[in-house]
Amino acid sequence: MKEKEKIYLLKRCFDETIWMAIRYADGRHTYAPGMVRDAIRDFQKVFPDWRPKHDITIEPPGPEDVGDFSFMSDYLYDLFEK
Repeated sequence: MKEKEKIYLLKRCFDETIWMAIRYADGRHTYAPGMVRDAIRDFQKVFPDWRPKHDITIEPPGPEDVGDFSFMSDYLYDLFEK
């Protein structure tokens, strides 16, 4: 397999799985949201124009969802272009 084909295959794998990771991590008060953000940030170092596909299930948190040990960064709505 040529290098270009390998890169295409890996990019496709990331594209096909990152949406599930975003859904899983969104709103969790664990390491998961930060790990997803890090993965996307690192992926964009190689593919700077790449953006996750919009997901209608990911919405901003309400005021009652943030506070104490719940942070805005636990929610991943901001990963998508407005």
